[in-house]
Amino acid sequence: MATLQDLKELFAERKPHQIAIEISGFTGFRTTVIDELTNDEINRLYALHTPMLKDVEAEYQAFKYELVSKAWKSKILAAAEKAGFKEPQSFHSFNNWMLTRSKFKKALNAHNIEELKELHRQIQAAISNNTRTARKPLTKAWWNHSEKLKNLN
Repeated sequence: MATLQDLKELFAERKPHQIAIEISGFTGFRTTVIDELTNDEINRLYALHTPMLKDVEAEYQAFKYELVSKAWKSKILAAAEKAGFKEPQSFHSFNNWMLTRSKFKKALNAHNIEELKELHRQIQAAISNNTRTARKPLTKAWWNHSEKLKNLN
């Protein structure tokens, strides 16, 4: 709750005509005198010139959440590319897979960290399942695996 004295201290460095112009514009040309401001106008004008400091802990938690989320997303994209759900330069097949066959059936950016962990677990399970199935002859995974090996000759 700002007072008129706080506002006057805030504008002490300015010239009177600069203060009058700002107050006139702020009040919708109702007044140019600082003493005629209402309490609501004083509070809003003071808040405009002295923004509240953000809570450092909340900012740190948001930054930490963003970093962890980006790390999980990059792990998921790498695993999806390894599993064959994502093509190297295209997200089309991966997005289709996310919306139709993933556990949560929503876009990658819409997941929270716990859901990202579950999604990573699902993709890792698909990779291990494909690896196990590739050992059995004449299965789709076996053919895909042999196509990759054929290019090594």
